[in-house]
Amino acid sequence: MQKILLADADKSLLEKIRKNPGNEHYVFEVATCGEEVLEKINQFDPHLVYIDLLLPEMHGIELLKRIRHNPKSEGLGVILTSNNSMIQNVQAAIKAGVDYFLTKPFEIPFLYILFNRFFEGTLMPEPSPPQGSPTTEAQATYDPKQHDRNSYIKFWGTRGSNSVSGHDYIRFGGNTVCLEVRHGEDMIIIDSGSGIRPLGEVLNAQKYKTIHIFLSHTHWDHVTGFPFFDPIYDADVQIVIWSPIGFEKSTRELFTDMLAYAYFPVRLEDIRAKTSFNDLRDGHPVSIGDITIDSHYAYHPGATLCFKIHVGGKTYGYATDNEMFMGYHGNPNAIGKDHPLIESHESIIEFFKGCDTLIHEAQYTPLEYQRRVGWGHSSISNAVLLCKYAEITEWIVSHHDPKHTDSDLLDKLQLHKDILEECNLHCHVQMAFDGMKLLI
Repeated sequence: MQKILLADADKSLLEKIRKNPGNEHYVFEVATCGEEVLEKINQFDPHLVYIDLLLPEMHGIELLKRIRHNPKSEGLGVILTSNNSMIQNVQAAIKAGVDYFLTKPFEIPFLYILFNRFFEGTLMPEPSPPQGSPTTEAQATYDPKQHDRNSYIKFWGTRGSNSVSGHDYIRFGGNTVCLEVRHGEDMIIIDSGSGIRPLGEVLNAQKYKTIHIFLSHTHWDHVTGFPFFDPIYDADVQIVIWSPIGFEKSTRELFTDMLAYAYFPVRLEDIRAKTSFNDLRDGHPVSIGDITIDSHYAYHPGATLCFKIHVGGKTYGYATDNEMFMGYHGNPNAIGKDHPLIESHESIIEFFKGCDTLIHEAQYTPLEYQRRVGWGHSSISNAVLLCKYAEITEWIVSHHDPKHTDSDLLDKLQLHKDILEECNLHCHVQMAFDGMKLLI
């Protein structure tokens, strides 16, 4: 009877090998670690050793070398096996004198074929892992489903109040807010802060003939990039501006004032693109191709809207200027669903319910907010309250305070996570940055 030592940490595999048909021709002994292999070789005196390459305590190549350098083991056959069959391991095994390198997983009957070949004197070391043997099945290469690269949401600007620059603002960027929503051939822009300038350079090259710009409101940080938007100087382009009805002047009048000669060398009437202005009303959705945008009044000085974007089967909430629960400085956990604050904000909470992702500002830490009540922006803790009752599971924070450096925003991100954890909310949060793209 031929004696075979089986060395593998997988005890169930060892048992299957021992019980396979044909086992009556062999006597088996087992080992489950490297030191035990060396002991069993001396005690059991096998004719052939099967060793897993990544056996605990001692690598299979080291075991092989010890066997080959031991005069008492002369003539002992060694089959190495592993699912780590990189060419370097195979070549090292052959160089060290292996009789065969068997790639895992394998069919046990094939292992018995190798046993028979060894004792017949016909087993030869493989120059590379066996291919197309009975031990493997042909597998098609996994080709995962990919997002449409032409359907995405991209942040071209993520700052509020005013743009910033310098080495402290490299990671998150310094352009004021501008968001591009693209779905195939359909595209809209939300807000025209300074981030719209680099976007315009791309759109100009692609020659979009009709461009829809949705303004949440007309504060400077949301319109200041418009005069530097390249497509407005192309006579073949039509610019359609959608905005809420203001308290004082129409959006056309405000843009006319902004583009007066005293402020800028090009007047609105001198812009070559065909420009039109449309009113946006709370609760009246607008569809641009396959993109639909709903609006709701935000808690911010003046007529200001937040949006809900339906695109590609998903829904994205977007609110860059929205002071939730104005004047509340307490712990979010102290506000139950029947609290008057929740009841008074029920409309906007319901508006954002069902969003796959909420893009919402949290411009101030709780301590900063104590000195900024009524400025039109939320504290982190109050924005967390919105996420809680709107049942948000994915939150992207945008409209960063210009005073907050990259380091500050990283600290703020941790504070967001800490408050969410304290409120026992399973909501993933991340900070938006200039150039951030979400594939739809």
